[in-house]
Amino acid sequence: DDEQQMIVETVRDFAAEVIRPAAHDADHAAEAPASLMARSAEIGAALLNVPEEFEGIATERGVVTNALVAEALAYGDMGLALPILAPSGVATTLTQFGSDAQQKSYLPAFASEKVPAAAVVVAEPRPLFDPFDLRTTATRVPGGFSLSGVKSMVPTAGSAELFVVAATLDGSPTFFVVESDTDGLVVEADPSMGLRAAGLGRIVLTDASLPAAAILGGPEASPEDRMAPYADIVRLSRLGWAALAVGTSHAVLDYVTPYVKERRAFGEPIAYRQAVAFAVADMATELDGMRLVTWRGASRA
Repeated sequence: DDEQQMIVETVRDFAAEVIRPAAHDADHAAEAPASLMARSAEIGAALLNVPEEFEGIATERGVVTNALVAEALAYGDMGLALPILAPSGVATTLTQFGSDAQQKSYLPAFASEKVPAAAVVVAEPRPLFDPFDLRTTATRVPGGFSLSGVKSMVPTAGSAELFVVAATLDGSPTFFVVESDTDGLVVEADPSMGLRAAGLGRIVLTDASLPAAAILGGPEASPEDRMAPYADIVRLSRLGWAALAVGTSHAVLDYVTPYVKERRAFGEPIAYRQAVAFAVADMATELDGMRLVTWRGASRA
C-alpha cells in the first residue's frame, strides 16, 4: 500500500546512500561502524514492531512490511542489513510472545532514539543444523534456570545488550531472554564470509544462571505454549533470511545488467551473445520467483 511504498523508498535511499558506501570497510573490519548503527535508528525498523503503548508505531503484525524493509536494506549490503534488522527481530518476538513484565522492561528501549543491539539466537555451530533439535539445554534450578551450550551466527555479538536464546527445556525448544552481562555467558568473535560486516560471534553458555522470569512468555507457560511461539519465530526468521537474499540478488542483477552491455569482446557487447543474455534473463526470472514466493509467505504469516 502507499504507506509501505513510502517506507520502502526511505529504506532503499538509506541503503544506497549510507549502507553501500560503508560496506567495503565494514567487511574488512568485520564490524558494523558505530556511526552507521546510530544512524540506522532514523529508518525506524524496530519502531515498526513496537506497539503504540510502548512508544512504537505497530498497530498489527507487520510481516510483509518487515520483509519489504529487509529486502530494501540488503539491496545496499546484506552484511550490514543483518545487524540493523536484528533488534527488530527481538522487538517482534517480545511484542508477540513476551510476558507483560518482559514487554514493560525491554520494549520501550526499542522505540527510543538509541536502539540497543540485540538478537534472536537460534543457530548452533554444526553441519545440517536443525532448529528443532537443539543441543543447548536449559535445566531447572532453585530460583530459575541454568543454560549450557554454544550458539553461532549472532550479529553484533560483542556489543549486544540483549539476546533471546533458544534452548531445550523438558524436551521442548524454548526461548529465554538473556542479558549480555549474565554470569556464565562469554562472547567469541566468529566472522563469516559474506556477512563479515555483521560482526558475527558465538555465545558460549556455561551454566549461565537465569531467573524464572527469563523464560519467554513467563514461567507459567506450558511446553505446548512454548512450542507454538518457537515454531512461529523460526518460520519468521526464515522469511527474513529469504527477504535478505532477494535484496542482495536484486543488487547483483542491477550490477550485472549494465556490465554485460558495456563489456565488449570481439567488437561488440557481450550481452549480444546468447549464452550471456540467457544467463542474465535466467537471473531475472529466478529473482522474480524468489521475491514472489517470499512475499506470499510473508502475507500468509
